[in-house]
Amino acid sequence: MNVETFEEKYKYELPTVYKEFISKHNGLSLDNGCEFYALEELDDVNKELQVNIYQPDTVAIGNDGGDLVFLMKQEKETKKVYLVDAGDYDLESPYQIIPDFMKWIEDGCNIDECECESEVDFGDLYLLQMPKEGVKGLVTIKRAFNIEMSTGELLQKSKNLPTKLLSNITWSKANIIAEKIGMVGIFEVRES
Repeated sequence: MNVETFEEKYKYELPTVYKEFISKHNGLSLDNGCEFYALEELDDVNKELQVNIYQPDTVAIGNDGGDLVFLMKQEKETKKVYLVDAGDYDLESPYQIIPDFMKWIEDGCNIDECECESEVDFGDLYLLQMPKEGVKGLVTIKRAFNIEMSTGELLQKSKNLPTKLLSNITWSKANIIAEKIGMVGIFEVRES
């Protein structure tokens, strides 16, 4: 399948620089762990990562082999690549912004560890108040945040607020999930 057919079939508008890249390298893995998805897997990967839900105007083009996903805006002229946490697609606070995709590719896709435009801060998620829905709300929270404790244990913890629910989450991700389940303002992310 060529790029134009792909865009038409799956309703993407891929950046011109990325289309040039994918025409030459249909999928690429580098020694530093960076991987760029092949055209055939692009739509499936984006659906699996739920990019179409959390950042529908972007497309995930690859990853660093770890926790970072490479996103580009679905705009013809863009050259920027946003390196974002796999659990937090917030373009306002990316791990790093690459201003020129092709130059970055030519330079070996180096990812700065300290010269980032902004760092993603991880912390512990705390429940500050009981949800209005009571136990039903706790079950919703448990599912939405993938909390690995029994509902009974969660109910017990909720009697002594604030209580820690889980570790290693970004504020942006917590906020997105809280908005999605309609429970904004009852959580807090604190430094670990």
